[in-house]
Amino acid sequence: MRRFIIILLLLLPFFYSHAEEHIVLYRFGEKDPAAWSMLRKYFNSKGYSIITYEGTNDLERHVENVNKINRGKGTLLLAMDFSIRESHNVLIAVTNAQRGRGNILAIDEVPAVHAGKSKEFAMLVASSFNKNVKELPLFPLLGIDMPGIFLRIECTKEKVNETFDKLHASMQKYFKKDTPHAQER
Repeated sequence: MRRFIIILLLLLPFFYSHAEEHIVLYRFGEKDPAAWSMLRKYFNSKGYSIITYEGTNDLERHVENVNKINRGKGTLLLAMDFSIRESHNVLIAVTNAQRGRGNILAIDEVPAVHAGKSKEFAMLVASSFNKNVKELPLFPLLGIDMPGIFLRIECTKEKVNETFDKLHASMQKYFKKDTPHAQER
């Protein structure tokens, strides 16, 4: 019994290695409930805490969402358009926002503070899907004060788990590189 407990304690960090990571999903596009439910269940099963917000094209509502998102515990934002289709296509984008010269940032300058980490994560995702990262003026990232990317994923039912696995592998690499244990290796 004692050996079992010791082994369990040794393996516990592997099962909950991402429990502290709070992923913000900012939903855009079709918002098919079944597809989004699959996505949430997948990442919850991997130990991530998922916080979901409904995307909007209205600036006033977006600012309300941004205030909630920035006050939350989010560590990474995925502005996503996710759908299950007949074809497979992935778009990965980061904001092209530039930081101003002043101490007080305008709403369009805030994402630039996290541009390096956002680009780093986007590159990991892009390499998993064999895609390039695009730099675009991204409304969904306007005012977001954490690393974030935009993803548009269309995949077939048969490739859903494979697609989620690729995204998860990218997230693991991103989060592990910032842990003290990963830096020692």
